[in-house]
Amino acid sequence: MTRPFKYLYHLAEADNLNSILVHGLMSTERLLGLAHISDSDRITQLRGHRQDNVRLPNGVVIRDQRPMPPTALARALDDGLVPSDWYALLNSFVFLWPNRERMDRQRSACGARPQVVLTFDGVALLDRFQADVFVSPINSGNARRKAARRGRGTLIPYKTWVQAGWPTGQRSRHPAEFLFACIVPVQAPYLVDIARF
Repeated sequence: MTRPFKYLYHLAEADNLNSILVHGLMSTERLLGLAHISDSDRITQLRGHRQDNVRLPNGVVIRDQRPMPPTALARALDDGLVPSDWYALLNSFVFLWPNRERMDRQRSACGARPQVVLTFDGVALLDRFQADVFVSPINSGNARRKAARRGRGTLIPYKTWVQAGWPTGQRSRHPAEFLFACIVPVQAPYLVDIARF
């Protein structure tokens, strides 16, 4: 399968940029560790639904999860999963968009809050970190409207997708998102641009 992902995009709260430049892009799970959150609060943040953004003691902002309220999410889950399982799973990844249009839709949803868009060299990033990358055919963080079914097999290793396509055998549909289980470095040769909005 060809890899047409010249660029990958990440949208971040502008307040997080200093931390990102120092530590790289980190999952919510890693950010909670970095902020030395107590075990009980950590479990709440990882497995609970965030109706609003949460500012950690070190100033880092963790995004809300408004697009996947528990009731709507529960109706879309397979494999015996419950919403807290899905929240915990997604909180272990860093998300990058494969195209600018999807990223722009997320930026529009943020309203007037200042944002930064980090553009990465997709080829360099995927070549270096492919063992830590998963792909999803859906926006895994949205369960509103006609929510796509999701379960343990929704996120598949990038290397598997490159070799065999989706589990259905379909090879032409591009991933809706890339999920990194590692820290994503914000430096050359990976980082291409940072834009403020």
